[in-house]
Amino acid sequence: MFSKTTEKGQALILIALGAIALFAFAALAIDGSRVYSNKRHAQNAADTAVLAAGLAYARDNNITFDGIENVAQGRAKSNGYDYANLSNEITVEVVDIPAASDDCPDDLEGKDITVTIVSTIPATFARVLGRNEITTAVTATSRTCESKIEPPFDGNAIVALAPSGKAYDGTGNPKWLIEGGGIFANSASSNAAYCNGAAEITAPSVSVVGGVDLSCHKVTIEGTINTDASPYTNYQSMAKFFPPVPDCNGTATFSGGKWKPDPDADEAKSGSKVAFSGDMDFAPGLYCITNSPGPYHGALTGNGVTFVAMRSDFQMTFNGSGNSFNASAPTSGDYKGVLIYLPPQVDASGNLRMTQELDLRGNGTFGDIIGTILAPSAQVTMFGNSGTGEMNTQVIAYQVDSGGTADIHVNYDPDDNYKYPTPILLTVVE
Repeated sequence: MFSKTTEKGQALILIALGAIALFAFAALAIDGSRVYSNKRHAQNAADTAVLAAGLAYARDNNITFDGIENVAQGRAKSNGYDYANLSNEITVEVVDIPAASDDCPDDLEGKDITVTIVSTIPATFARVLGRNEITTAVTATSRTCESKIEPPFDGNAIVALAPSGKAYDGTGNPKWLIEGGGIFANSASSNAAYCNGAAEITAPSVSVVGGVDLSCHKVTIEGTINTDASPYTNYQSMAKFFPPVPDCNGTATFSGGKWKPDPDADEAKSGSKVAFSGDMDFAPGLYCITNSPGPYHGALTGNGVTFVAMRSDFQMTFNGSGNSFNASAPTSGDYKGVLIYLPPQVDASGNLRMTQELDLRGNGTFGDIIGTILAPSAQVTMFGNSGTGEMNTQVIAYQVDSGGTADIHVNYDPDDNYKYPTPILLTVVE
């Protein structure tokens, strides 16, 4: 008898193996795409979570770890990753960046905030291959460097922004005594900081883009004379130093012997319009000057005041005796430390124009001037104080020069003057 081998059943084996391969491809296509989609969604959620947590820290540097964690968890939850859902796990790590680190500019402190999202999703076709679930993990880290409040133009007491010519001219008969900050001249000319004649200048330092020609009677620079200062090439390069220009929607009123701001304008952080005329005493507030007095024969007094010039061709010249100017800037609010603000005038090329003039005087038996003079498009002529009054000011102008014979004593204290906020740095670093 003959036995005959048969191949019955081999096709079934091949079909089974093919089915496994088919399910494997299906697992790769379907489960793989689900994993990829979930991972991409989780990465977006982690990125937005660290940015939200970093922003919360930037807005409140005193926020606790629990506060940062709650913000990050809340943002991840809003994107579909609920910590209560056991298939997802969200962890938050916060690392302090010390001031001495190179991770933040200008020796600022900060925080690195890391969010990790671990997701577990049930498998579909991958179960055939023994995988009941698939786990993915994503991470994101944000870096937030704190903002700080600091004096503009490196805390120099006298700042002259003209790009050429004699930006600072101390010529004449006065004795300049500058304390608390030096002289900065943005001019690239060889006589950017200049003096001649009988004048005397005493200052902590002089910094210029170009050169110095200090040939007056006596010059005492206690620190350094830097002739290689970095220039401000146009208005955009210095715009961060200046506050916004108010809307000037209100109208000041006179009552009880004082000019007072429009209460509605104060609430809206807008200035109250007023014209200078004669002796004027001002209650605390923000005032927008509508006229251009000169020569001005009155005396201006007020505590907690900011005067903003509305005219691009503003000119103000004091001409008289007595307390010509005796005023102090606000100690809080958007214009903290700003006493006089002549908003910048910029040409079509983005360069500052000199279209304004201001005589800064504190003459008489007593007259304090406390607060910053922001006049980047003005020629500011400084006159001394024949009495015991103090000029605690930072003068920022297009050109600065001197007039009269009285001593010019500037005792600049940054805490009493304007400071600008540096921008917050918030980035995703990984």
